[in-house]
Amino acid sequence: MPVKKSGNVENKLLREEEKIEELERKQLESLKALREEVRKDVGPHPLTRITRADIVRSFIGALIGTVGHFAFFYGVELAEKISLIRATALYILAAVVAFFFMYYSGFRKVKEIKIMRFIPLRVVVVYVISLIVVVGTLFIFGFIDEPSSFGHIYKVVSTTLILAVLGASTADILGKG
Repeated sequence: MPVKKSGNVENKLLREEEKIEELERKQLESLKALREEVRKDVGPHPLTRITRADIVRSFIGALIGTVGHFAFFYGVELAEKISLIRATALYILAAVVAFFFMYYSGFRKVKEIKIMRFIPLRVVVVYVISLIVVVGTLFIFGFIDEPSSFGHIYKVVSTTLILAVLGASTADILGKG
């Protein structure tokens, strides 16, 4: 009979070892899943970087937005009729439009984003690029030139800037793929 006891004890030990091994396997799988989750969260967030491709997309979008649907002709005509205060309001409105357009079109879909950390830099980059493209394009088409007064340039750029900002923001958001 002692042999039976030894056999029963060995069987119990084997079953206990199998249970422990199964538990260890489950814990190992859990740790692997946790490691994958941590690995995804550790890398740099794609919205924290401004790449050359982002800048190129902004230039293209601003250019398309600037030349779109009679922007120059109507903008120049309208600029002659507005005051510097209204022109300044258009600059501010363009910045607000860029901020809200980016937020509601793309950034709010990103989980756990600290909006105030990423959007302002992107808005500033898109806004500045839009300004550069508007001034350059107006210069190339002859709507502003060297003898133009600051007031004239300021007003003409303000009347075209919103469309350029919309184009640059669209290119920035659509180019995220």
